[in-house]
Amino acid sequence: MRSNVSHLQPRAVRPAPEPLALYLRAGRNDHLALMNLIAAGDTGCFGVVFDAAQEDRHKELKEQVLANRLDTILDTKAMQLALPGGYTKNLAKLPWADKERMHLPGDFQGMTGRRLIAAIGDHTLQHGYTEVLAPTHLLRAFDDPWLAIDVDSTRRLREYLDQNNGRHIPLIYPLAISYEILRTSHMRAHVINALINIKADAIWLKIDGLQGAHATPTAVKNFIAGAADFHQLGRKLVADCIGGKVGLALMAFGAVGGIAHGIGVFEKFDSGHLRSTSNSTPFTPTMPVYIPGIDAMLSSKEAELLLNASPQAKAAFACRDTHCCKRGVKDMLMDPKRHYLVQRMQEVAELGQFPEAIRAHQFLDKNLRPATDKALQAASQSVGDEKLSTKLQANRKRLDNLRVALGKLLEKAPPRSYAVIPETRVVRESRGGR
Repeated sequence: MRSNVSHLQPRAVRPAPEPLALYLRAGRNDHLALMNLIAAGDTGCFGVVFDAAQEDRHKELKEQVLANRLDTILDTKAMQLALPGGYTKNLAKLPWADKERMHLPGDFQGMTGRRLIAAIGDHTLQHGYTEVLAPTHLLRAFDDPWLAIDVDSTRRLREYLDQNNGRHIPLIYPLAISYEILRTSHMRAHVINALINIKADAIWLKIDGLQGAHATPTAVKNFIAGAADFHQLGRKLVADCIGGKVGLALMAFGAVGGIAHGIGVFEKFDSGHLRSTSNSTPFTPTMPVYIPGIDAMLSSKEAELLLNASPQAKAAFACRDTHCCKRGVKDMLMDPKRHYLVQRMQEVAELGQFPEAIRAHQFLDKNLRPATDKALQAASQSVGDEKLSTKLQANRKRLDNLRVALGKLLEKAPPRSYAVIPETRVVRESRGGR
C-alpha cells in the first residue's frame, strides 16, 4: 500500500553574505563619542584605528573596543613622520621616531631599520593591539624608492612579531599612491608587481587626489577598474579615507571589501598639507551634520536652514530613527557624531545584506536612485541662503552624474571579480588564525 504521507525535502539554505567592513579612525577628540556609542551597544564597525601619538588619551576607548571584541589597529604615523608637514614635536616623541628630523629612506635600512621595526613591534605587543598598519609611506611616483623599502619593512615587522608571540596579529599594508598611479595601467602594474609576495593580510588603498567621498564619476569608475587589478594579490582590500555614496559604490561594485574613515572627517586623502610646512596653528574642525538621504555634510546652521525650510523638508531630511536620534532633529543637531556613526554603520550593514552578484544593482536601485530624488527635493527648497542653495544644487548634480555613470558601467561592464572582504576579529579568532 502506498503511503499518503508526503516527505518534504529540506530546502537549501543560501548562506548569508559576508558583512562588509567599516573601520573608524579615532581623532584626538573622538574618544568620548565612540565610548558612548559602544556603551549603547552600537558596535557595527569592524574596528577602530588608533593614532600612536594619542596612546594615553585613548587608553580607555581602546580597552572598551577590546572588551567588545572589535579590532584595535595601530597607526604608526610612519607616513607623517617622513613628510615636512606631517612631522611634529608630538609625533617626534614616538619610540620609532627620530627626535630631531623627519624620517629618510635610510632610517629603515640596516641596524637602524631593525631597531625602528623592533620599536613598532614592541609597542604593538605591549599595548595590546590586534592589528597594525605597516610603516609605509606616500608614493609620489610609481617607482618611488619608498616602495621597495616599505615592502621590506613590512616583511621585517612580520618576522619580528612572529618571533615575539605576535603571530596572531595581522598586518595591514597602507598603500598611499596618487590618483595618477591608480588610473595609469603601467604605473599600477609596477606597484602591484612589487606587492605580489607582501607579508601583509590586507591592503588599504589611500588615493591622493581622488577627492574621496566627493570623487567625480570618472574617478569612481577609474577606482573600480584600478582596484580590480589588485584583486589578483588575494589580499583583503579596503578603501581608506573614503566615505559617503562613493565609498558605498566601491563596495557595491566589488572594488573593495570595506571602507575606513574618520568621524565626519578624513573622507578624502589630500597630501598637500603634509608635503609642505605650515606655520598655522592646527585646529579641530567643527563636526558637521550628516544628511544621509542626500549624502551631504552640512554645518549646524546649514542643517537648521534646510530642516526648517518647510514641513516637507523636515519630514524628508530629519532623522526619524529613534534608536539614532530619540528626539529627532534636536538630537541630530546636538549630537552629530552619534548620528553620523549610527547612520554610516546602518548604510554599510544594509549594503552588505545583498549577495555580491546583485549588490551593485541593488545599490543603484535602493540607495543611489532615492538619494538623487531627495537631492532634487533639497535643491528645490527656499532655504534663504544663497551659499547653501548653491551647495545643494551642486550636490544634486553630483549625485545625478554618479547615478548615470554607474548605471552605464553596470550595463556595459558589470563586476567580474570581487575584492576579498576583511574578517571580523570574532571570526578570525574563532578559526584560530590571523
